[in-house]
Amino acid sequence: MSPPQQPTSINPNSLKIQLAYRFLHNLNNLNTKRSNLDNTRIRRSHRVKLAAYASMAYVVGSRRAWSRAILWKIRNRAVLARFKRVDHKITTPLRHHHVHAGSVKRRTPSCSNPKREYSDPFGNSGQEVKLRKLVPGSSTMDALGLLDETADYIKCLATQVEVMKNLVDLYSII
Repeated sequence: MSPPQQPTSINPNSLKIQLAYRFLHNLNNLNTKRSNLDNTRIRRSHRVKLAAYASMAYVVGSRRAWSRAILWKIRNRAVLARFKRVDHKITTPLRHHHVHAGSVKRRTPSCSNPKREYSDPFGNSGQEVKLRKLVPGSSTMDALGLLDETADYIKCLATQVEVMKNLVDLYSII
């Protein structure tokens, strides 16, 4: 007897309900855990964006590489911020050197067409490279896996947008 197969896609209505619940739960945590002094517009919008991504990745769970990548990034953001600060302190003095007029690098004739499709040494097309930059956790996938993850990621983003529009409509009436 074989083990029961898990569905490859979940019910979109269930996804919407779970996403709305998790997003509202995360927003509620933002409002209760933060002080009013920390509520500048930029920081607040960043935290709302973080809550939206966290709720989307949490609802999908660890079955997708993009959700695992987002959850890992959110869990380790304090460590990553520390590394960025250390790296920034190391590289900051290098940026203050003056640039002389004769030291400006010019494009070589082989790179003269910026719209030419890029091909990296590993055989990935330029479009595939661009797609890998957009989908979290896609750096180690093959091309077919990348397309599958991208399709799921786009579906979840579209669901997230629909849920957020419905929430805005609901709360604008109140």
